[in-house]
Amino acid sequence: MKLVSAFGAADLLELDRQTVRRALRHVEPEGYEKKQPRWRMKTIIEAVDRHLGRHNAAPVHTTLDALFEEFDTGCQGLGHLRDLEERRREARRLMVVLVELDKTMRADARARREDELRASLRCDQHFRLALRNFERPCEWSLDECWAVLAEGAE
Repeated sequence: MKLVSAFGAADLLELDRQTVRRALRHVEPEGYEKKQPRWRMKTIIEAVDRHLGRHNAAPVHTTLDALFEEFDTGCQGLGHLRDLEERRREARRLMVVLVELDKTMRADARARREDELRASLRCDQHFRLALRNFERPCEWSLDECWAVLAEGAE
C-alpha cells in the first residue's frame, strides 16, 4: 500500500498545499516515513472532499440518471400530446428539469475534478442541443425557446 504525504498529495491533486493540510488536520495518519505522517490517496481525497463540502446526501450520479430519464422521457412524449398549448406547458416544465439537469451535470464535473473549461463547454453544448427538443413540437424557433426559458427564470 502506497502512502503519500499531504504535500505530495497536493501536487498530485493540483490543490493548494494548505487546503490538503487543513483537510487532513484531524485525520489519523496511516503510517509514517522518517517521522512524517502519510496517508493513502483514497483517505486524502475523502478528507479533501469533506473539507470542501463536496459530499451530498444523494450520490450525484443517481440524481443525474433520474434527471436524464425524466427529461428524455418527457421529450419523447412531447410530440404525442395533441394540443399545442399542452405541449408548450409540458415544454416549460421540462425546461425546469433541463436547468436542474445542467446544474447537476456541472456539480458532477466538479466532484470528478474535471477540467472546468472542458466541463463548461460540454454542459453548454448539451444545454443548447437539449433546448432544440422543443422547437418542432411547440412550433417555436430556437430564439423563442431561449425567450421562454428566460421567462421561466424570472
